[in-house]
Amino acid sequence: NSFKIKPVYSKTRFFKKKYPFSMSDAFLWRTDNNFKTKFKYADILKLFYNIKNSYVEFHFYSKKNELIKIKKVGNLNISNELDINSLNLAKNDYGVFYIYHFVSENFKLNENVEISNQCYLGYSYNNKLYSFVHGNILAKYSPINSANPKIADTVPISLFCNQKYTIQKYFKFYDKVELFFVNPTSKNIKFRINNNKYFLKPGCSKIIEVFDDIITIVSNCLFLRPMIFTY
Repeated sequence: NSFKIKPVYSKTRFFKKKYPFSMSDAFLWRTDNNFKTKFKYADILKLFYNIKNSYVEFHFYSKKNELIKIKKVGNLNISNELDINSLNLAKNDYGVFYIYHFVSENFKLNENVEISNQCYLGYSYNNKLYSFVHGNILAKYSPINSANPKIADTVPISLFCNQKYTIQKYFKFYDKVELFFVNPTSKNIKFRINNNKYFLKPGCSKIIEVFDDIITIVSNCLFLRPMIFTY
């Protein structure tokens, strides 16, 4: 809907492949400024398809979209937890990660099987209790039978910076507010937060401290939603 003439449907409605695939949100991790991150997720293939001996892979990237580590986890339970700080990704930094569900190459699945993982991230600041949020933006996918991640581009890009989003929250009474952005697309994103301009390359992430009571984001990404940290 770049010209704002008529609405368009999310690309996920037309995102059909001729093989079973696993989609992942762009999950945001941070270990900077006394933060800790943990991730809670389900064995979706076992829960919904009764498939045993499936496994997951976590692909961790830096804020500049540089691959840091791939972690494979097998012997899954229905409910699982990953302590991201224990992986020693980077000290005092942040980035993005993706989770993919896999079965062995010899296992046959119906081509209509499409799964997405939008599970829960927990953030702890100064060793306090974790606050949990769920993923909100499908970003990458991989065939379930083999690891070959690709950017999904389910979020369209506009021709112009005319996509306006005002966060439905009043920030006057907080000591500090941070917005955590990730570019879930294969294209560059340009955006403004009130009067300040920013730029994000594909797959990159950025934490921005803001000082306004009301926050409006204008971008060329049709629904650029940040993770919000308030203090």
